[in-house]
Amino acid sequence: MLLIIKIVINLQTAKFKITSKIRHGMQEVIGSTPIFSTQALNVPGVQLFSNTPGTYSDKTLPQHANFGGMESAEITYTTPRLVKGKNVEAVPKGSTKSKEEAKQSWYVEFFFHNPGTSQMERFRFSKNLNRIKEPKEKLNLFTELLDTYKDALDGGWSPIDEKSNEKLKREIVSLTLDKGKGLFEAYHKAKGTRKKSIQSYLSKVKAFINFYGEHKKVNEITDYEITHFLNHHEQSQKWKGVTYNNTRICLNNYFKYLKKNKYIDINPVTDTETRTKIATESHQVFSDADFKSILEWLQNHDPYMLLFVKAIYYTCIRPKELRYLQLKYINLESNTITIPAHIAKNKKSLPVNIDVSFRNELDKLNVANYPGDYYLFGSTNTIVGPNRIGENTPYNRFQVCLKALKLLNKNYTLYSVKHLSNVKKFKAGWTIAEICSANRHSSLVETETYLKDLLKFVQTDKLIPAI
Repeated sequence: MLLIIKIVINLQTAKFKITSKIRHGMQEVIGSTPIFSTQALNVPGVQLFSNTPGTYSDKTLPQHANFGGMESAEITYTTPRLVKGKNVEAVPKGSTKSKEEAKQSWYVEFFFHNPGTSQMERFRFSKNLNRIKEPKEKLNLFTELLDTYKDALDGGWSPIDEKSNEKLKREIVSLTLDKGKGLFEAYHKAKGTRKKSIQSYLSKVKAFINFYGEHKKVNEITDYEITHFLNHHEQSQKWKGVTYNNTRICLNNYFKYLKKNKYIDINPVTDTETRTKIATESHQVFSDADFKSILEWLQNHDPYMLLFVKAIYYTCIRPKELRYLQLKYINLESNTITIPAHIAKNKKSLPVNIDVSFRNELDKLNVANYPGDYYLFGSTNTIVGPNRIGENTPYNRFQVCLKALKLLNKNYTLYSVKHLSNVKKFKAGWTIAEICSANRHSSLVETETYLKDLLKFVQTDKLIPAI
């Protein structure tokens, strides 16, 4: 739940009175650029335009007050509005008006009085959100951005006067742990952090807040409180090393964010100790016998999941990426599948080769006869379908299979399919570079580390030279 502050500006005395709570806070950060900053006006997504006489029409410059005498004006800015680019006059076949609108460059626009020039100046912000082309997601994020600027302006923030912003921030700097959590969550959502990562961060931060109370101030937390919390839960909840360290990492990210935005001077987690990690047993590699049993069961009971498993095995595309995969990204002529950046885990658009065995499966589906915006796994009945399936649909259906085969206690997951594929590639003589490319890893070092961890649990069939 985002926090809401409204600050009434008394222009005659130049004092601020806090009347309720701030939403988003004064220094929510997207990436490395503060969302409210007077330091970076002329960069992409943050554009400043001076208002000279005759430049704008009445439509582009709402006259909510007489700006000629600013000493007595009750408002120094116009209400921010969302502009969705050019009007869509024609919709191509197979598309929709909302999809065409989402292709436009959107921005949040408002005018703010510059006392130095006695002019209203126009500001436009998009904060790199135009990279998003999915209509609903784009509208939701821009609506949040719009609300952010509305509340910030109501709260006394100025896109021009950094000194006033610093004064305002000092008045609210003593955030509570719970308020800090709200800002931390908003930051990661705006940044585009994966949903599961945000959930993981917030679960650990929430546990910390529950332990010390939501009203405790962030600047009251020292390394003692961090260590006491971690040690208490390690003993009372029998935490293993990996759980202890993961919790410490989440808390470190939370307090690192607060330090970066000047709410605290020192990150209290930095010097706390870690634990020796015990290798996790999740995502175990299938035995050949178990994998054969799984394929046979799916063949007889769940054709949808059978193809889903085969897709992971032959392409090493991650389960989430498969859920989001639309047919327009499958090129049967070049025999490639391109995972677009906005759905890829590493945010890079890279091609995946279609193996001959998987090509046969695609040909059976006649994917070339469906509209390009259909999803490869859009229907559990027909497989290809117009809608994206739910986040937990593949997981739940695969669990049914494992339960039927009494394999739930072996720590198998859908990622086990990807791991098995890479083990077999390695045993078949694939080079590290080839496996790196197939998995779309960022470097050979990443692939080597991945295989090193993977092959610990795999028996080799290579003979030791006799002596």
